[in-house]
Amino acid sequence: MTWGKVLSVTSCSSLKMPPFASAFGVRVSLPTVQYVSASKEEVSKSVQITGHRETDNRLSQAAFTQATTLVPLKSPSQNTNLMEVDVLLTCRGNGDDGGPGRLGRGLSRLSGRYQFRPPAQPERPPPPVQPDDRPPEAPAPPAPPPPAAAPAPAPPAAAAAPPPPAAAPPKRPDKGTKPKLPPRPLCKVFSSDEHGAAVLQGFDCFRADETLCDVILVPGDSKKTFPVHRVIMASSSDYFKAMFTGGMREQEMREIKLHGVTTLGLKNIIDFIYTSKVSLDLGNLQDTLEAANFLQVMPVLSFCNQLLSSEITIDNCVEVENIATDLLLEEVLLNIGEFVSQNLSALVQCDRYLQLSEATMANALASNSLKGFSELELYHIARQWLEHDPPKRHASVHALMRHIRFPLMNPGELIQISQGDEDGGSAMMRSDTACVNLLLEASNYQMMPFMQPSLQTERTQIRSASTHILALGGVMRQQLVVSRELRLYDEGTGHWRALRPMEVPRYQHGVALLGGFLFIVGGQSTYDTKGKTAIDSAYRYDPRFDKWLQIAPLNEKRTFFHLSALKGKLFAVGGRNASGEIDTVECYNLKKNEWTFVTNMVEPHYGHAGTVHGDLMYISGGITRDTFQKELWSYDPAADEWTRRADMTELRGLHCMCTVGDRLYVMGGNHFRGSSDYDDVLGCEYYSPETEQWTVVAPMPRGQSDVGVTVFNGHIYVVGGYSWNSRCMVEIVQRYDPEQDAWDRVFNVLEPLGGIRACTMTVHVPEGSVDEAQIQDCPLPTAKS
Repeated sequence: MTWGKVLSVTSCSSLKMPPFASAFGVRVSLPTVQYVSASKEEVSKSVQITGHRETDNRLSQAAFTQATTLVPLKSPSQNTNLMEVDVLLTCRGNGDDGGPGRLGRGLSRLSGRYQFRPPAQPERPPPPVQPDDRPPEAPAPPAPPPPAAAPAPAPPAAAAAPPPPAAAPPKRPDKGTKPKLPPRPLCKVFSSDEHGAAVLQGFDCFRADETLCDVILVPGDSKKTFPVHRVIMASSSDYFKAMFTGGMREQEMREIKLHGVTTLGLKNIIDFIYTSKVSLDLGNLQDTLEAANFLQVMPVLSFCNQLLSSEITIDNCVEVENIATDLLLEEVLLNIGEFVSQNLSALVQCDRYLQLSEATMANALASNSLKGFSELELYHIARQWLEHDPPKRHASVHALMRHIRFPLMNPGELIQISQGDEDGGSAMMRSDTACVNLLLEASNYQMMPFMQPSLQTERTQIRSASTHILALGGVMRQQLVVSRELRLYDEGTGHWRALRPMEVPRYQHGVALLGGFLFIVGGQSTYDTKGKTAIDSAYRYDPRFDKWLQIAPLNEKRTFFHLSALKGKLFAVGGRNASGEIDTVECYNLKKNEWTFVTNMVEPHYGHAGTVHGDLMYISGGITRDTFQKELWSYDPAADEWTRRADMTELRGLHCMCTVGDRLYVMGGNHFRGSSDYDDVLGCEYYSPETEQWTVVAPMPRGQSDVGVTVFNGHIYVVGGYSWNSRCMVEIVQRYDPEQDAWDRVFNVLEPLGGIRACTMTVHVPEGSVDEAQIQDCPLPTAKS
C-alpha cells in the first residue's frame, strides 16, 4: 500500500457547518482533500484554521505533526471526488493549539464522523496560497514524484485548451494489506464444579447448627428431630416438593411427622441431600430403600436397586424378592427372575425355590435360558412348588403349568402325566380344564410331525437363547469328497461345534428355515460339474432334539437351484439335472407332506440366487442357455405369477442374495471372461422394492462363487465357495456391514468347501469343539466330468 500526506485543502464555504463546531469556538472550513505525496512546507501552506482569536493561523509544530498523519494514497480510479474532512480544532479561551494530544482527539472524532461526497463535477485547481507578512521558509527538498495521477481538469474558462495526456493509473492496492479492526473479545462461560459443592457444604454447616432451618422432620418410629431447610428438601425430593409447594397444610407447619419412614432411613436420606453421599450396607439397606422410595429421592432409590440386585444369593434371594415385591421394585424383580433361571438347580437342591413367589416361578419356567432340565423335570418342580402350600397355591396350577413345554415331551411322558401317578400329581392336572387342554395340545402336536413347523407356539419353541451361524454340506474339489457335516460357529469361543450330520452328503443343495426348523432339499451327493447326479431327497432338522426327519422328495431332481420359505410353504425354483436346464417350480405343502408344481419360470435358469421380501420371492441372475443373466424376477404365490423387475447392473451367476431390512443384496458370483473362461464378480449391489432401483455398494475384497450366505446381527456373512480368479476352493468367511458399507474377513470354515450352504438358527450348543476337519467320505462312487 502507498502512503501519502494531505497536500492541499480547498475550503468549501457552501457546505454546512457541523452542529458541534460552535461548542469548540471555531469556524470550520470543510476541505476537499487530495491524497498525494507532499512535504511539510507544502502542507503548512495549504491548511488554514480560523478561531475566535485570529492572532495565529499557523499550525504549531505539534499540531502540524497531528495534521499530517499518513493516510492511504488514493488513485484517480478510487473515488477521486471523495471529500473527506480533516479539521484542526483549537480550544476556546487562550487561543492555544491544545497540544498534539487534544488536537489529535479532535481530528479523530471529526474525521471519523464526517465524510462528504460532493456532486459529480470536474475538479478545480486550488487557488494560489495568499502570501503573508512572514518571511518565506526555506524550500523543502524536492519530494519524490507522486504515483501517476490524472491532472486536475482545467477550469471551464480554459476548456478550449487540450488536456495533457493522462499517465497510466497506479495498480489497485491489495485489499488484504488494509488495516483491519481488531477482533472482538471471545465470549466465554465459566463453570465451577467446586462452587456447587461449596454451596452444598455451606448448607450442611447451617443444618449442623440449625441456622436458617425452617422445618423439623420427625420419623415415624421415634421422636428424634431433624431440623432442615424447606427449599433444600423440596429441590431434592418430589415428595417434599409437593408438600411444600402444593398448598398442603404441612406447608405452614413447623414440625412434620413422617409415618412410614424409620429414623435410620430418614437420617441417610437427609445426609445424602446435604452431602451427596450415603453409606449403605445390608444392615441399613432396607431402611434406606424404603425411605428413598417413600420420599421419592430417585438417585438413592436407583443406587439401592443396583446394590440390591448385585447382592442376590441363594441364601437371601427370597428376602430380596419380598423387599422388591413390597416396594414394587420392578427392576429388582426382573433380576430375581433371571437369577432364579440361572440357578434353579442349586435352589432345587436346597428347596429354597419352594418359598419363592408365583410370579418368580412362572418367569423362571418360561425362560429360554434354563439349562440342564428336561420338560418332565420342570413339570415335577412346578408340581412340588404347588404342593408346598396347597390351599393357597391350588389356584396357581395353570399359571405355572402353561409354561411347561408339554409338546416337547415324548409320548410316554405325556401318558405318564395324563393317565395317572400314584402320588396324585395327575389328579391336579385333570382337575383343571385349562391344564387338560395343555395335554391335548401336546398330544395333537406330536401326532402331526410334518405339520409341526406351522403349529409353533410358546410351548413348542426350543428352550435355548443361543443363536448362531450354521454351515452344512459342500465339496472339497481336490479330494472330490462331499461333506455331510452340520456345524455351528460359536462366536464366544471362536470354535466350530458339530451338530448331528446330515443323513446324506450333499452340495449345491437348497436351504430354508420355516417355523424354527431347517430344511435341506436336492443338490448332489457326488462331485459332478454338469449336475447329472442331482438328487431329489429332502430332510428337516429339528434343533430341539438335534434330529433329522426325512420328508417327501421333490417331483424333479434338481441342483444349482434356489429354495425359499414363503407364507408357510417351500418353493424350489429352476436348476439343472441330467436332462439339462429346467424352468419348473415346485411348492411343498406341510399339511399334505407333498410337492406340487406351480407356474414355471419364463425361461430355464440355474446358478441363480433368491430371497424373500414381504409377500414376494425374488430371483436374480443365473445362467440361461449357457449365458449369464442380470435379470430380476419376482414371484407372487397368491397370484401364482412371475413379474419382471429392474435388471442388475452386472451379469452374474452362482452368486448369493439376501434381505436386510428393505434392501435385497446380491454379491459375489462369476461371469464369462472371453468365450471360454470365468472371472469372479467382485461388485455388489442392492435392490429397493419401493423405488425399483439398484444401487452399487462396496465390492468384495476377494471373489466367492457357489457360497453359503446368511444374515446375523444385521451383518451379511458370505461363507466358503470357489474363487475363479484363484482357481481354488476357499475357506474364508467375509462379512459385510450395510451401515458402514464395508467388508472385513472374520473367520474361516474348517476346510475349503464349494457348494456349501449357511443359515442363522437358534440351537442347543453342544459340548466340545471341532478342532480338525471331520469330513466323511461319501459312500457313493465319485463321478468326474
